[in-house]
Amino acid sequence: MRLPRDSEITLARRLILLVGLANLAAQLLAFSFDRPPSWDEAIYLSQVTPGAEQLPFVPSRARGITFLALPVLQLGGSLSHLRLFLAVASAVALVGAFRMWVPVVGFGAVAAALFFAGAWPVLFYGSELMPNLWMALTAVAVTAVLARRLAGREGRHDELLAGGLVAVAALIRPLDAVVLTAALVLLPIAVRRATVSWALHLALGLVAGWAPWLVEMTARFGSPWAAFAAAARTGHAGRLSFFENARQYLALSDGPSIGPVADPDVPLSGLLWFIGFGVLVVLGVRASSRRGLLPGVVVATATGVALATGYVALTDAQAPRFLLPALALLTIPAGFGLAVIVAGIRGRDGSDPGRFAGRAAASILIIAWAVVQLGIAARVEADVADQRASAQRAGLEVRRLASGEPCHAYSEGSFPIVGFTAGCRAA
Repeated sequence: MRLPRDSEITLARRLILLVGLANLAAQLLAFSFDRPPSWDEAIYLSQVTPGAEQLPFVPSRARGITFLALPVLQLGGSLSHLRLFLAVASAVALVGAFRMWVPVVGFGAVAAALFFAGAWPVLFYGSELMPNLWMALTAVAVTAVLARRLAGREGRHDELLAGGLVAVAALIRPLDAVVLTAALVLLPIAVRRATVSWALHLALGLVAGWAPWLVEMTARFGSPWAAFAAAARTGHAGRLSFFENARQYLALSDGPSIGPVADPDVPLSGLLWFIGFGVLVVLGVRASSRRGLLPGVVVATATGVALATGYVALTDAQAPRFLLPALALLTIPAGFGLAVIVAGIRGRDGSDPGRFAGRAAASILIIAWAVVQLGIAARVEADVADQRASAQRAGLEVRRLASGEPCHAYSEGSFPIVGFTAGCRAA
């Protein structure tokens, strides 16, 4: 087993810190934090904003993400303050999550962090009150705990940490957490490294994270099963074919923020990214096998594939943010693949010019890709800000007409934005 040296670990951790700072700088410079809330954000915000009328909270949602907004809003912060807080917090969480992979894949974790931090959905949703990015970073962190154990670098409190991270995941995205936990339990069994204590901690974490949803839904619907049935009616059970969903997601690779797209033409940039990323994932898995790191890398790869399959095959709603957990996990083998390629170039030509050329070529490609992604993110933000602004203006007009009296707003579209802005009940 070829694990990273201490010098590589130290440098890689510092480089990931720079990646996080670059991600934060891009969010601060490219986006306006004054943009109105989205449909989903308005619903989450209404649950924790002082004085707001709580909008209908369907059983397919979980309240975990609202806990991030609670302290800012309870202290009197505005939506702009909340977006700033989320941008900083998401960048910090990104650094923390990917640094956990450094003892296993070394510089591969740096490349993985670059791939994820530079992707336009990550840049855009870093300052949005949505659960998908936070689920993604939690998944990266908890799979790193297992990967380190499989590589013989376990810590004293790994099981407790993994259970806590699973609880956070279940609090944010309960169903995604079930898939994540199943992978974390089954993969050690497959490589004959499972322990009862590990599985028990994960199970307890999953139960703890699910408990608030189960208690609330039992109180509202009489039983969890009735809540599941209601969630299925209001959710997005799969009706499109797998291939149609896949085509939609490829069409959304350069925006907009939600589908379906009427004419799902696959952009060349998205197709090239998908092919290149897939090749790097395969190379990363093969390289990990040669270095004795296959079990750890397979943890991220298999979990990422499972999460992606759930959304592409089993739902008929398409939004790039749904695939953020899968993307985050698949950047691990892809990043490792890129790191191995760069190291291979250096190995074939030990001269300084050869070493420099390999690193320079990889850096130029990543920077060019990141610039393209930043441009897409800025365009997506401008589009959604315009769409949300009209609903916000309607809400402000309703607020003016209500003059502080109780009100109820009805709207065929964007009723959460109208209702939240107006301070009214809405449907």
